[in-house]
Amino acid sequence: MTKSIDWFYKVVRIAGVNFPVAASFVQLQAELDSIAMYKRIEKLEDPISYLHEDIQEVSNLIYAQLVEEDSVNLNFNDEFYLKYSRPLATLTKSGYISQNNVMGSIIPIGINLIDPSFILYMCVITGDSKAMDNLVKIVDECPVGQWLNGRTLKEDLTIPIYVIRAVFEVYQAKGYGLLSREIGSCNYMGTN
Repeated sequence: MTKSIDWFYKVVRIAGVNFPVAASFVQLQAELDSIAMYKRIEKLEDPISYLHEDIQEVSNLIYAQLVEEDSVNLNFNDEFYLKYSRPLATLTKSGYISQNNVMGSIIPIGINLIDPSFILYMCVITGDSKAMDNLVKIVDECPVGQWLNGRTLKEDLTIPIYVIRAVFEVYQAKGYGLLSREIGSCNYMGTN
């Protein structure tokens, strides 16, 4: 089962070196010249999965929780933290997530998704590619001076608001638009 992740490569090209994982994907995408290479990259050489053998599994679980809670501040049971302590530590050390710890406890009480490229990585391995294609097209074609409402896009595309925000953040980091800083909003205005 091969998923189309064209939307992801488009965002990665825009992100360039502004996000750690993006630079690796830009280089890999330039080498895509056959289906065999595409499958090899998708399964074996993505720059996050190679960090630990359980990264894809834990990323699937984190993404499921992101969809369920529609939040970047996620809580799991103690068994999750114990079972996935090493891949979580790797993701933390790499700057993709942060962990909420309580003094005196080795088990976190939650994690925070702090890197938009990691959120988009999880979309690649778990998310709805067709919806993401549509989202990236809408953001990419946003006219200068026009605002996009993330909440409206969430309803139209059935994508978690924080996935939409991650795309907005990547486009803003490249200088293509502005992400509203108003508390509780998720709006983006095209500027270039």
